[in-house]
Amino acid sequence: MAKNQNVMSMSFVFDGSIEPNNHEAHLLPAGDFTPDDGRPLNVDSFKLSAAIAKNIIAVMAVRKNMTLIDYEHQSLRAEENGQKVIAAGWFKQMEYRDDGLWAVNIEWTQAALEHIRTKEYKYISAVFNYHAKTGEIVNIVSVALTNTPALDGLKALAALTKSTQDFYTGDIAMPDNKQDTELAALTTQMAKLTADLKTANEQVIALTADKTELTNKLAKMDEEKAQAALAAEKKAHADLLQTALTDGRVAPAQKAWAEKLNLAALTEYLEATTPLVPQGRQADPAHKDINHGLDEAELAMCSRMGVKPEEFAKTKQAELTRKQQAQA
Repeated sequence: MAKNQNVMSMSFVFDGSIEPNNHEAHLLPAGDFTPDDGRPLNVDSFKLSAAIAKNIIAVMAVRKNMTLIDYEHQSLRAEENGQKVIAAGWFKQMEYRDDGLWAVNIEWTQAALEHIRTKEYKYISAVFNYHAKTGEIVNIVSVALTNTPALDGLKALAALTKSTQDFYTGDIAMPDNKQDTELAALTTQMAKLTADLKTANEQVIALTADKTELTNKLAKMDEEKAQAALAAEKKAHADLLQTALTDGRVAPAQKAWAEKLNLAALTEYLEATTPLVPQGRQADPAHKDINHGLDEAELAMCSRMGVKPEEFAKTKQAELTRKQQAQA
């Protein structure tokens, strides 16, 4: 057993009202207390406060195994008497309340429940470590159903030496007061780190959701931008084609072909094509025959060949005259 720590047992009477949905037991009283059986103590009193209980609860929380509730502290006597250790129940959680430390969510065996309901067992007894100088409770060592609240003298507690090794469910000795403080600090730090990790995980989830939302918004904006650009390009193409149809750079017969060109290709074609009708002269009454007697196909040919319509018309007229003279 570690330096500056002693072992003591305390017992509470059951009221016989344990119900399956209310499995809890009062282990130790709050404040300063002493046993009522007159046993000698090496401290003025035992001490239990909310702060002290917090450390006790933290010590139990880091254990891997549940804490056993047996009958008559047999788990402490088994090596001495060779009898089986039969479980009355198991628990992992404790709570500090105004009246002291409670074991909660106890998993009682059916046999133990029946013993309690029929008052075959009347007391719950907790064996604990306490600091030999201050009397502060350090750890709950053992819990048992019993009908002999005070263990049979301090001599019986000698069997607890081995049980105090089960601090972290490993073979280590109970720490002294300095180690208690360090352990409490580490336990508190672990709890804080666990809480911080939980918070960080929640933040990651929130940030992931934000990222997904922003990604969706960006994709929508890109789609809207692309649609707007496409609409603008279609309008520019339509406007350019209409202008070209008006000034004669594209003949009506070429419209379907020109509509299949993209804006860049249409622009390049029109920049290399001379307008058949000078700008501003489409409605000039002085130029009634602006096509020089050429049809749409002939005008398109002029446009593709880069030949002025009037020159093509002269050539066409000259060829017609030659044919007529040859037939005469």
